Amino acid sequence: MPPCLSRLLRSLRRARPARHLSDLHTVRSALLAAIEDCQGLKAEQLKLKLGAARHHRDLWMLRSDAYRLIALQHCQAVADERLRHLLHLFEGWVAPKELARVA
Repeated sequence: MPPCLSRLLRSLRRARPARHLSDLHTVRSALLAAIEDCQGLKAEQLKLKLGAARHHRDLWMLRSDAYRLIALQHCQAVADERLRHLLHLFEGWVAPKELARVA
């Protein structure tokens, strides 16, 4: 491989932000905090599912369950507000068009 092409590829790799397991923990903690004041069996089940999630995509899919739970126990406006504040945590993990569709 020509040296200039090799350098270009290395620079592209470095430009990407490093993602760590701690990022997953941050997103999980934020989702748990969003449903913290929700009670009942559904809330406990969702907390277990969030704790068992292994990938950001899993947490993204559980976001709809969190929305439903918050909307039922509080109201839709509260659910909108809480989950809108979490969207930035999924940037780089979820396709931008999916983030735009939700916002």
